[in-house]
Amino acid sequence: MSVLTGRVLRAFLLPAVLGLGALSLASASAADPARTRQAEPVQVPAAAAAPGLKFGFYVGDEQQPTTSRVAKLGSDITFPQGLFDGKILGFVGRVPITGKLAIPPTSSYFVSFRFMPATGDVELIPDGDATGTVEVKTGATTGCKAVGTNLCADSDVTNKMFIKLSNVKVDGKVLDVGPNCRTAQSVVVNIKALVPLAFPAPPVKVTTTFPTPGFAGCGGREDLSPLLTGLVSGPGNTLVTHLKLRCTGDGPPPNGCGA
Repeated sequence: MSVLTGRVLRAFLLPAVLGLGALSLASASAADPARTRQAEPVQVPAAAAAPGLKFGFYVGDEQQPTTSRVAKLGSDITFPQGLFDGKILGFVGRVPITGKLAIPPTSSYFVSFRFMPATGDVELIPDGDATGTVEVKTGATTGCKAVGTNLCADSDVTNKMFIKLSNVKVDGKVLDVGPNCRTAQSVVVNIKALVPLAFPAPPVKVTTTFPTPGFAGCGGREDLSPLLTGLVSGPGNTLVTHLKLRCTGDGPPPNGCGA
């Protein structure tokens, strides 16, 4: 096995990660708990009466972990459960929200060209806060019927993250990608979903498609960035995860997000 082939294999790891998080993060940001329609006698948490309502989601669970498929490689990578914590910045009409996504680093394994094993660690590095807008809806049998609660949010959220690769090995041998191997630009993941904002709240499955940018800073003695870009970067990557409501408002846990 040539060193070049080994590096090509490694390329698979980095792109997969980029699916995740990308998620994931963007996904969790979809929640926005707070406005009610006078026509519907639905109770909204007291915290929803003031701007800056907190909310939190789990990103991924046992039934549907966060999984990213790299289109060029035809490979899937699964990430540990992450968290998304955010705030609604208003309650009338379509309003802005902001939030932060946190997903633990993951180790990946796959087989390249049907015979070459490769492993590596992937890290998602946020490029600023997740941003977007939401419109709060009410009514278990109307706007929120699809998610099974009386309060929900029609969300449109974008999250940006760099994908960093380290500790790469091909066929058991170290592939020197250097300390700064990551996408040259942040991965942009946009998620549009209807998410619950009241308990009990079932998880919501979210699927989105995103492009993978090129890589930069990869390599010790030689630049491996072009190789990784050619093998991994491109459109058509998918991200699938579950968003599960964790908390809303400033109340104490388990259902409050805390002061």
